Amino acid sequence: MRVLIKSGTIVDPSERLELKGDLLIEDGIVREIAPEISVPEAQILDARGCIVAPGFIDLHVHLREPGRED
Repeated sequence: MRVLIKSGTIVDPSERLELKGDLLIEDGIVREIAPEISVPEAQILDARGCIVAPGFIDLHVHLREPGRED
């Protein structure tokens, strides 16, 4: 399966990468990062105005007992 993430701000601190462009994922593996990618038969996700990154951690998470909401 091919997924093409289009027009996002791609950030990867480990590679010192920050660019506006496209990211192609094939079978769960990042295959290409470029300013513009055109691929037939890919699911396209519009990432305009979004940040695309390998992962984020919520540093403000509150771990509580199930059901407690305060």
